[in-house]
Amino acid sequence: MKKTTFLRATLAAVVGLALQGAAQAADYPSRPVELVVPAAATGASDLSARVFAKYAEKLLGKPVVVVRINGEGGYKGSRSVHEDPSKGYRVLYTHQGLVANYLTRMAPYSYDGFKIGPSVVEDATLGLYVSGKSGITSIGDLLARARAKPGKLKAATEYGTISHFMFLKLQKEQDVTFRLMDTGGDAARLAALIGGTVDVMAKVYSGTQEYLQSGDFVLLGEPTGTRAPNAPHVPTYREQGVDFTFPPYLWTLFFSQNTPQAVVDTWTGIAREVTANPAYRKEIEALGMAWTYRSPEESTAAYADTQKAWAALAAGTAAVARQ
Repeated sequence: MKKTTFLRATLAAVVGLALQGAAQAADYPSRPVELVVPAAATGASDLSARVFAKYAEKLLGKPVVVVRINGEGGYKGSRSVHEDPSKGYRVLYTHQGLVANYLTRMAPYSYDGFKIGPSVVEDATLGLYVSGKSGITSIGDLLARARAKPGKLKAATEYGTISHFMFLKLQKEQDVTFRLMDTGGDAARLAALIGGTVDVMAKVYSGTQEYLQSGDFVLLGEPTGTRAPNAPHVPTYREQGVDFTFPPYLWTLFFSQNTPQAVVDTWTGIAREVTANPAYRKEIEALGMAWTYRSPEESTAAYADTQKAWAALAAGTAAVARQ
């Protein structure tokens, strides 16, 4: 009898929580929603998030406020959502940096520490840049110089981020060694290369056009199997005879585990509609990026593949010097 009473009480509690979650989702959103960007202002994450937020709030019916929480390679911002009790009023807008943070032990969780939503932007242009004064004009030139001077060429990166793992993969597959310098985010890497304190940096195409036009920088190619849609004039490394590829950035929405599934579903519908909007696509392309739509299931599979591939590189993560 006691067992039956306990089971009934447990079932009632589960049903009650489900109904409570459904009620909260039905009322969602009742106030503005924060879209957390774990990166600095004016970078690719910040700029694309602002575009997405502008179109999303028209469909959501409430303001979508972009909040930048930078620091610790993105972990500071992701933690603010991971620990958020608001059940969907703080949404994380980020990429595979979650995986990099986890594999370098900067964060105790990876992508699967969240409820995973849809992806709305991608960028396959994480290229290698050198100074226009370096005399290096191709990926082949860079690798040749790196082999001639093992560990001497300084590479600007940020510990525990995607660019860090790109250099780890390049070193392993091409049998070269750079002196990896933890210079910080996009703005810091740009300054380091302009100032001559590093020899090479990894960065997406967005935000580099003026440096390329002035001749300050030389872009050595893009790491995709085919040319990126947002930089079709830039040759791939494979086209230059170097068999090296790297997956594109994939900007995705993430939610704390306490978020009702109905709220995640709401954002999935919004993302699908926003990414189908020609005006949104045009604005994302104007940033030098590419629009996309990947369902939560497709996004989850992409992150799982990335984590499996990068896990083998994690043993080399200690080889980063502080600038």
